[in-house]
Amino acid sequence: MYLNTRFVIILFYLILINLFVFFIRYADYVDSLFCFNCAENDLLYTEFDYVIVGCGSAGALVAQRLAKDKNVKILILEAGKQGSALLDIPSMGLLLQNTPYDWQYVTAPQTTSCFALDNNASHWPMGKIVGGTSMLNNMVYVRGHPEDFRQWFINRSNYDFMTDVLPYFEKLENDVHDDDLSGSMYLSDLVFKSSLPDLILKAGKELNFGISDVTNCKQGFGMPKVNMKQGKRWTSSHHLLKVKNRNVFLRTNRVAEKVLFRQNFEAYGVQYSHLGKSYSVKASRGIILSAGVIGTPKILLLSGIGPKTHLDKINIATKVNLPVGDNLQDHITTGLDLILLNQTLGIGIEQMLSPYSVFEYFWYGTGPWTTGGCEVLAFVYTDSTDVNRDTQPDLQFMVMPLGINEDTGVHLRHLMGISDYTWNNYFGYLNQTKAMTILPILLHPKSRGIVRLRDANVNSPPIIDPRYLTEQADIEVLLKGINLIKKLINTRSMQKLGAKLNTNIFPGCENFKFDSKAYWECYVRHLTITSYHPVGTCKMGHEQDVSAVVNYDFQVKGTNNLYVVDASVMPTITSGNVNGAVMMLAEMASDIIRSKDFFSRKKCSVIEIFVANDFC
Repeated sequence: MYLNTRFVIILFYLILINLFVFFIRYADYVDSLFCFNCAENDLLYTEFDYVIVGCGSAGALVAQRLAKDKNVKILILEAGKQGSALLDIPSMGLLLQNTPYDWQYVTAPQTTSCFALDNNASHWPMGKIVGGTSMLNNMVYVRGHPEDFRQWFINRSNYDFMTDVLPYFEKLENDVHDDDLSGSMYLSDLVFKSSLPDLILKAGKELNFGISDVTNCKQGFGMPKVNMKQGKRWTSSHHLLKVKNRNVFLRTNRVAEKVLFRQNFEAYGVQYSHLGKSYSVKASRGIILSAGVIGTPKILLLSGIGPKTHLDKINIATKVNLPVGDNLQDHITTGLDLILLNQTLGIGIEQMLSPYSVFEYFWYGTGPWTTGGCEVLAFVYTDSTDVNRDTQPDLQFMVMPLGINEDTGVHLRHLMGISDYTWNNYFGYLNQTKAMTILPILLHPKSRGIVRLRDANVNSPPIIDPRYLTEQADIEVLLKGINLIKKLINTRSMQKLGAKLNTNIFPGCENFKFDSKAYWECYVRHLTITSYHPVGTCKMGHEQDVSAVVNYDFQVKGTNNLYVVDASVMPTITSGNVNGAVMMLAEMASDIIRSKDFFSRKKCSVIEIFVANDFC
């Protein structure tokens, strides 16, 4: 009887998924039809002060801050479309993958990892929508560890976290009130949680991990803050749209092709495409690229800014020889469905499809539809000889009450690209067994990848090669993470759920003894999963740093009036989810750009020496 009921639920789930995807694609098609009547005249004959490419976490926030000067005009070019209230439902973020709201990037085949994925390639969803990837993510907000930022600014004199970085986080988090729209981001506790968090926190205590401040990535276990307002997903673009600045012009369905230069160094405009035609728009004060860790280097390379040897191969004239596309880093993880349970945790497909869950969300803004998936975070430093809780962690755990087998493989596994062979010979064996997920996440990978152009055609997808697990040190940290998961499973708290290790042999690792180090290394190299946090392809650094693309003023080296503000400027990846750090950088960059513009155009009066002004 249970199997028949479960079959009906899964069938209903599959029908709803397909209806949702059909609705998204139909809405995209209808929107495109109406756009054939859209005119570009309002852009072609207007010179803006700033043109921002991308309306994601960084681009929307930079626009909002620059717009405080009512004398400037700002244009935002967004490649995607604007979403709807339906897409603000937190649990819908996952369903936007592999739709027109997703760039649907796929990496190059990996030679040392991802063996359990189709073509040995990792799927990298990234938002092609107003709000960017923050419309697809799990909404978890962390700052990062203070040591992360010291490493960024190690070559900058007089750097201090307390004065140079922390104030921007505080501004981001606290400058928001219902009656004050000058802020940036809403932070919320989890609105819905299963029965798992309380038990996991107790299990952590049994292993001598305390309840910690996970927002600052301190070692220990804790429940995360999320970017939600009244049960709805909230991004910096939501704030931008709600403020309705009259000097900000947002144009969607515009794909930036390249930056336009005078004398090969001074940026004065952007060439973009809309409905198959190319146009250009001018900016007098600056071009700001916030197209993301893949989009931004692609635009720079198409503009002739990048490694000369690469540009020569694809017949693009080099304007500035810089290491654009190098230094690619990502948080990687493993361990899907590694923990099996003998009971449910109060959330699953049945609860998500329940009419009461629908009522709860639309009437109260509560219930399982508000979940982003992650219910507990933990940060640890895996060197057992270091007992200092303030040490920068090298491993993160994301705890989720479900496994990927929850939908029996009809949808979720395709988003990750798990191969049929792997599914049928490992995950499929679980049948109706309940699973939960503790993902061990490598926080500071040694492996570095690249982004390159396939050719000079703007419509060709870029080559993304993260080169996962090319450094053995990365494997060692993940193996320590798996060992810690085994210890968590054996705590009294987790035994109340009947938690046990999945002992099915992973396909491809049959020649190794189960639970040996060699087996787990094989397992990790097969089941290598992105945490969707790539950064670093336009590294920020000192002007004399030959590995840097932008300087500490976020300006592309060797150019004028061209800035990059997004995750691509991170020299090294932060501890934990990166969206909070991206928005902090946007706050910092906005101040720098405004101050540079102020001092280039104005002089302080005598009275301003004594009376506070914006930058005097």
